[in-house]
Amino acid sequence: METAAASDPFVASLPVFAKFESVADIDNYRPLPDDWALATADIVGSTKAIEAGGYKTVNMAGASVISALLNALGRQDFPFVFGGDGALVAFPGSALEIARNALAAVQRWVAEELDLALRAAIVPIRDIRAQGLDVRVARFQASEAVFYAMFAGGGGSWAEAEMKAGRYGIDPAPAGARP
Repeated sequence: METAAASDPFVASLPVFAKFESVADIDNYRPLPDDWALATADIVGSTKAIEAGGYKTVNMAGASVISALLNALGRQDFPFVFGGDGALVAFPGSALEIARNALAAVQRWVAEELDLALRAAIVPIRDIRAQGLDVRVARFQASEAVFYAMFAGGGGSWAEAEMKAGRYGIDPAPAGARP
């Protein structure tokens, strides 16, 4: 059975460019659909954890957000950004509950297995646009089999700031939950 996330055509419709200098060309970017959302997460106190020698653990926790979401959504091509101590993943609103459950489970796993606190939020694209910002996405093809998502418009930064301010938050899943 195909999920709504697996059948969403937006990513396939994105133009692909192979020259890195094209990253700066806004014409290569397309706005995310209004009914999409951004899942964003970061490690609370990551600087202290890294200073204490936990660089790899912090990175693993940040990358786990992407893995948990893409696996739960059943697609590996949704646009995402890895930030070292966190991540941002764009996904269709039709998969809101799937994404919420995946974020909650990864929060619990990070707390119980890595002894770190993962803050997470889901921010609707409509709310970002209501602030006069946008989330536009491009696909850069670095090699025959490697594609990177590029974001523009300021909406991702705003979503992260909202998460850090305690808005749009996702609570961790119950003890023992795993992504």
